[in-house]
Amino acid sequence: MRYNPKVIDFFKRHNMYEESMFEYLQDHSVMIDYDDPEQKYFIGFNYCVENGILRKFSMGIPYMKDYKTMLINIHEITHGIYAYRRLNKKFTRIGIETLPMLYEKIFILENGSEELKQYGEFLDSCIVENSEEKYKYA
Repeated sequence: MRYNPKVIDFFKRHNMYEESMFEYLQDHSVMIDYDDPEQKYFIGFNYCVENGILRKFSMGIPYMKDYKTMLINIHEITHGIYAYRRLNKKFTRIGIETLPMLYEKIFILENGSEELKQYGEFLDSCIVENSEEKYKYA
């Protein structure tokens, strides 16, 4: 499984690309059909923490078909970058959504698509008073 070159380019332009890291991330990713409601449930990031130490992880990302699915790729791969750098180290979930949400914002600003901007506003509107703390923190 290989990431879309446009996604790779985004991370290279933001100095977040290391070849060995991305090989590891690709090996721990599963591509998901965003349009299939049963598969869509598996889009996301899974951490395996044992005794407070991050031991492994996996992620489900959608096949890239448009800006929205590219944005989701960027979000989840940013989780992967964060996790990769913390493998076999003490792990905390504090601030875990901060970098992925920041890189979403950067991608939206760089691409200027009205559809993408509206989707970003929709995502922001989902964070309300009773949202999980990690999203409110980010």
